[in-house]
Amino acid sequence: MFKLGAIGVAGLLSLDLLTGCDSSSGVQSALNPDSLEPFHSGAARGSSTGLPSRLAWASTANSEFFLALGRGMQQAAALRGVDYVTATSGNDPGRHVDQMNGFLKQGVGSLAMQPLNPDADTLVLQRAIDKGVCVQGIITAPSTMQVVASQYQIGYDQGKAAADYVNANLGGNAKVLYFNLDTAAPQLRLRHRGVLDGLKTGGGGIEVVGDLTVAEISTTSGFKTMMSALQTHGDIKVVLGGDTIVVGAYKALKETGKLRDDMFLSGVDGDKEALDLIKLGGAYKLSIAFAWTLMGYGLGQFGADWIEGKQVPRVIVAKGIKLDSAGAVGRFASASADPAALFADRGRYEEYLPLYGNVSHATRHTYWTTPVDPPSAAVAPTPSR
Repeated sequence: MFKLGAIGVAGLLSLDLLTGCDSSSGVQSALNPDSLEPFHSGAARGSSTGLPSRLAWASTANSEFFLALGRGMQQAAALRGVDYVTATSGNDPGRHVDQMNGFLKQGVGSLAMQPLNPDADTLVLQRAIDKGVCVQGIITAPSTMQVVASQYQIGYDQGKAAADYVNANLGGNAKVLYFNLDTAAPQLRLRHRGVLDGLKTGGGGIEVVGDLTVAEISTTSGFKTMMSALQTHGDIKVVLGGDTIVVGAYKALKETGKLRDDMFLSGVDGDKEALDLIKLGGAYKLSIAFAWTLMGYGLGQFGADWIEGKQVPRVIVAKGIKLDSAGAVGRFASASADPAALFADRGRYEEYLPLYGNVSHATRHTYWTTPVDPPSAAVAPTPSR
């Protein structure tokens, strides 16, 4: 998201095909996204792989949502009796690669990773796959499993929500500042396009006065960029982007005395600080959230399954959950509070994270060579309830 992938997504453009590669034969096979069957958890189990009983999470930043993913994975690892290791690169591509290589040297059976630089990441991910490790990539390849999201739809939903608000509350006129993540993740260019298309539905009175590419995902970056933007456009009414950045922008608006309740601030990811602001009411009105704790718990469980030779899904779809009220935030937090219970109820788990396809250590030579779009049946946004 997931900044989902800013954090880095590898890949070129939105793909109409999901591509698998059998590295033993070099044969490419193409799959229509809609041809992927739901994950069959009862599929035949293989024998133990002999891989180290250790799960790794290679993060890129100490953003709250990445920390939540790590907590979920750590909880799953503890329940399954396997080791859990993690490291954060601080948005340094070289350090990120070194940390992943360090995990492989230490010995891991599963590696979950948040991409940072596709060119730098690819070689180490391929090394891991060649070693038989289950590579769990957040919208990146090469990978055994991919966490994917409908990036265009997420962006469109965010932009249209802002446009609807402007027309309903601001007379159809507003200046907009948008923080994009284009350089971090090619797939996120789709989200960028979706945001702009969503804003266009509001008419000509909505003016994007700043469309800024953000290199560092942090509240500090959002704060500094917002402070700079205010020197040129002091009458911005709408701020959109990822939650971490927009929370920083919120703090800049507050410090300068320009924060107003009739503003529309919205982020993507479901950062805790953003959700706390939504509960308070006021300018921060919407987060399109991903269930990061549940996601991490699932990655931990599937990583342990892989080590034991069991089947795991090829695709985990991260559905964007629209959180726009204290009640919606509370229900979302409640679902994430007990990931083990939710994971045990597959129907409830897949309200947030549908599962598709099957792969195991025995069929490990089939893996993703490109970032993939989610099966269309799984991308419909889940409204707050």
